[in-house]
Amino acid sequence: KERKGMMRVVVVCLALCFVAFMARNLLEPGTERVSNLRASATVLPFNQMKHENTPLRMATAINKRSTNQRTKALIGGGGMPGGGMPGGMAMPGGGMMPGMGGGAPPPPLSQQIATLHPVALSFLVTMSWNMLGFLISTTTKSYAITDLMGTSAFTLSALATMHSALNTQWNTVSRSWAKPMRPKLLALAVGLWATRLGSYLSIRMSKIQSDKRISKHFRKPGEVWLCGDSCYPFNLMAYWIRQALWGWICLLPVTMAADLKGYKNLKGDTLAAAIAPMTLIAGGVGYTLGMGIECIADAQKYGFKTDKSNTVRWRWCDKGLWSLARHPNYFGEMIIWASIFLLALPVAPLWTMISPIFVWYLLRHKTGVPVLEADMEKKYWSHPDFENYMSRTRLLVPFPGKQQSSKSHFGMNGDAV
Repeated sequence: KERKGMMRVVVVCLALCFVAFMARNLLEPGTERVSNLRASATVLPFNQMKHENTPLRMATAINKRSTNQRTKALIGGGGMPGGGMPGGMAMPGGGMMPGMGGGAPPPPLSQQIATLHPVALSFLVTMSWNMLGFLISTTTKSYAITDLMGTSAFTLSALATMHSALNTQWNTVSRSWAKPMRPKLLALAVGLWATRLGSYLSIRMSKIQSDKRISKHFRKPGEVWLCGDSCYPFNLMAYWIRQALWGWICLLPVTMAADLKGYKNLKGDTLAAAIAPMTLIAGGVGYTLGMGIECIADAQKYGFKTDKSNTVRWRWCDKGLWSLARHPNYFGEMIIWASIFLLALPVAPLWTMISPIFVWYLLRHKTGVPVLEADMEKKYWSHPDFENYMSRTRLLVPFPGKQQSSKSHFGMNGDAV
């Protein structure tokens, strides 16, 4: 156990070093970000800058003023007392001059963060927020905030990248076109999804009072840190890191749609400009459909399980959409993220389709369907109606058409539910 504990300490240290390395490479310095945006203005159909109070103009003015002061000091004093010396040396009567590397002072940390590339900004927000959740859960020994922190990280990241696009990036380059509405639309879509899902999961958790996903990662009585089955707090931290990466990957279309350089494709007679309205319409319709399916499915299952007059609420839900498919809520979730990808097109590049593919793979082959199917088999395999339910329902798509069984189902003889 001691050897395993030491190995886990080494793994934790290596993981932290890797995260620090990735953060250093992802977090593009603010001055470089401004320079890149300024350079991209030559590609975009922007006019000459009209706003003088931009961070770039202010920094240029400060640099010019510092250079003029240093030049006057050198010419007037010649390096003698009263004139100042280069290198930041204090001379009698001359005060402290800027050093050889003088210039504008570095911008505040908040401004540097705001000028990061949207992908780096999203990574920083989702990881920081989930690490805060990790600290809260380790301090309070509670897992009630897990879903609320996980879903709210989506909203915070979408708002941060939207602010970056419509304020920070917008103020660093000149422009001759109106502010794009796509970042606001995507932030609204993500915010609605996260608010609804986070609220539902939190309410459900308050009723259940248990969470097998995370409770196993808390330290058991008598266990030593980084030892035992829980490997506390290593496994708990790994859970929160995985949750942060989940949000970061899912949000890639939203994140890349917040980069103003992507909007150059919408100018002129281009294919992107032609399909942009169609992707907005298709994405909006799909998002509405997906949200409707997921909301109805969750409401039907929650009502089935909490209705005290329902004598079979301890069994699987077979009402409404659940009579047609065993996991209709997951189907709605897949449609939502595929639609968000469409809403982000064609500003977001095609490679961001990794987001809906990742959601499909996660729910269909990893943490969603396989886990619940195995749990249902374990609980209800001996029930006479369970095999009937499994054979007459689809896996994901709540659509009628699969052959219905004529056997009795929960006392409803021959009813196709």
